[in-house]
Amino acid sequence: MRELAIEIGVRALLFGVFVFTEFLDPFQRVIQPEEIWLYKNPLVQSDNIPTRLMFAISFLTPLAVICVVKIIRRTDKTEIKEAFLVAFSGLGFTTFYLAGKLHCFTESGRGKSWRLCAAILPLYCAMMIALSRMCDYKHHWQDSFVGGVIGLIFAYICYRQHYPPLANTACHKPYVSLRVPPSLKKDERPTADSAPSLSPEGITEGPV
Repeated sequence: MRELAIEIGVRALLFGVFVFTEFLDPFQRVIQPEEIWLYKNPLVQSDNIPTRLMFAISFLTPLAVICVVKIIRRTDKTEIKEAFLVAFSGLGFTTFYLAGKLHCFTESGRGKSWRLCAAILPLYCAMMIALSRMCDYKHHWQDSFVGGVIGLIFAYICYRQHYPPLANTACHKPYVSLRVPPSLKKDERPTADSAPSLSPEGITEGPV
């Protein structure tokens, strides 16, 4: 319980830093005369995907997917806690989460196209959002590409903090549910009474 509270506190702190930096004055870059053509784009009054909706999709989609998986497969409570802690990594995390749940890269899941399509659907949505930002002249393609790569890298880092590799047979379970409880470890230790013993017939007397 204490570790969970610490993790939530760290996430809240990082979110606070994000909100704080969002309201800082932006860096004023000096545009050179030969760069003017890069910024002669038409002003778009209404975005294809508004900014608020974009953030809502990024934040709420992972939580919705986790809840749906819980309802369908009756996921363990410990797994839900772990998933909720990293769910705010966005649509990239959702892709890795679904790929693990559906075993897209294991022996039992390879070759089943519907699983792969379901897993990459959130990533496809993220790509469409990035394209819409370029169509609305909000970002250059370099901004969207580099931002997507950075987001995907950090989503995978967050995923691997709590889940095994996607090729692992237990990739659908978080590390916390795969741990052996300390009490169980103690019970499994061989004691003097439970230690295997050799029968008298199997004991041969060596030279004195």
